[in-house]
Amino acid sequence: MNKKLLIENVEQVSNLREKIIKTTNDKLKELWQEGKGIDFLKKVKFEQCGHDPLFEHGTNFIEQTNQTFTYLVCLAAVEILKSKYPTHIFTVNFGTEPGYDVVSEDGSIICECFAATSPDSNKKLELDAYKVYDNKTVAFRYVIYYVANSKEKHVENIKRKYNGVEIIALNSL
Repeated sequence: MNKKLLIENVEQVSNLREKIIKTTNDKLKELWQEGKGIDFLKKVKFEQCGHDPLFEHGTNFIEQTNQTFTYLVCLAAVEILKSKYPTHIFTVNFGTEPGYDVVSEDGSIICECFAATSPDSNKKLELDAYKVYDNKTVAFRYVIYYVANSKEKHVENIKRKYNGVEIIALNSL
């Protein structure tokens, strides 16, 4: 399934964000009504009871949770990049699409995005910073992320290590 979208303006970002929130709220309301306690946990652990909030197909509930927040970070990243580069059009590679999470149509701007409990979870910040840092042909490199636990010292170390990569922590989604 192709999970690649071209985003030309911030209105598209707003519409996609609204769709994610509405779909997620609707599907979770349905899910809550279908079971309680251990039966509910069994369902979310073992059944394909989740729903991709943008591409409207069934998925594992945990995958839905992970993708929902990654999608929201990608959309926030496009908003930030559009404010810095208003004439650029961006492709977002949602989910498991290959390539950078966000890339300008001309290929001069790349961005990796993630949502996690902390920036050092699974070395995510370091791996994403390295991935964009390693591309020497682009003009601008970004990592934009959202975490619950900021670990600022860790982030500062990564920023120093990957000079030339702009690392932006989101305060909210």
